[in-house]
Amino acid sequence: MPESNIAEVHERLGAQLLQIDGISLPEKYSSVEEECLTVRKSSALFDISHFGRVLLTGKDSLEFLNRISTNDLNGLRPGMGKQTFLTTEKGRIVDLCTAYQREEGILLLTSPGNSEKVMKWMEKFIVSEDVKVRDVSGEVALFLVAGPMAPEFLKETAYSSYKTFLDIEKMRRNDFIKAFVGSREIVLSKSNLVMMNGYLIMVISEFASGIWEDLVYSLRKLGGTPAGLQTFEVLRIENGTPVFPNELNEDVNPLEVNLLDAVHNNKGCYIGQEVIARLQTYDKVRKRLVGLLSTSKLPHGGKIFDQKPADTAGTEIGVVTSSVKSPGLGKEIALGYLSVKHLVPGSKYAVKVGSRNVEAELSSLPFLV
Repeated sequence: MPESNIAEVHERLGAQLLQIDGISLPEKYSSVEEECLTVRKSSALFDISHFGRVLLTGKDSLEFLNRISTNDLNGLRPGMGKQTFLTTEKGRIVDLCTAYQREEGILLLTSPGNSEKVMKWMEKFIVSEDVKVRDVSGEVALFLVAGPMAPEFLKETAYSSYKTFLDIEKMRRNDFIKAFVGSREIVLSKSNLVMMNGYLIMVISEFASGIWEDLVYSLRKLGGTPAGLQTFEVLRIENGTPVFPNELNEDVNPLEVNLLDAVHNNKGCYIGQEVIARLQTYDKVRKRLVGLLSTSKLPHGGKIFDQKPADTAGTEIGVVTSSVKSPGLGKEIALGYLSVKHLVPGSKYAVKVGSRNVEAELSSLPFLV
């Protein structure tokens, strides 16, 4: 009997759905408040199959990806993963990707809605290398389980012949192992996409609905919950995780995003390397990704000024890139880029909201919930 459609399973289990790039995904299962509370106390399961998956095959795949991206990938072996930026010749961001070295090639996880752009950008630089690039987003479903009970949940639900599975908390970030839910194979990777205790679950799409149903059944028995993309967005912003096109785009360079682990300083040339190295050497980074707290809604694209709301004048010093209400903090929170000259702990700014200004306070990332 064929697996049922996963959208039908989501609906049957109580989800409200929304469409993203032609994919039906859970917007929420209960309420954002309930889901956020549960993920902090126990764990939650998300369907994040709107993230892109691109497969690189051919004997030159690793050397090619290392040559065009910011991180040193030469040491990757099957079971290992690393984050790396793809940048233009001017050092501006095409995307932040995670490269997973698998036996059959490199699986590249892209931001939502960005797999086609990433593929076209990479293909420009294939000259005589033995490299083939293929979008496999429709072939591989992507789930995320996160929360303090996530490791225990996985130990109860999945199994593996790997010794490391017995202590998956100690897996290195982005490394992965093969495991099984029932008789179906999954790939399990340590991830801090929304919080430190997080694990990506990669599943062949054919088996996704059955595995999702099994995971939800087990999760609910342990006090966890399936959750939707509204809650995922809250956790993403609380964690300070950037995505395309909000925080990752060609107006930004990798040094401004503060993910320096994804930029290797001594690996040699890559696309955009000269510009990025010059910015770093001469301390020319002019803005940084930061967190903002407010009692008022901070709109996407809202301009940030260096004066308090009571003032009518002020200098524009930044922009809001993502915002949401955090149930855990009871406040509006946002990500945005601010001039480095104004990054003083405890500083307050004015954010333009229509014809008025609202006050926002600088916060460290991730937000302390």
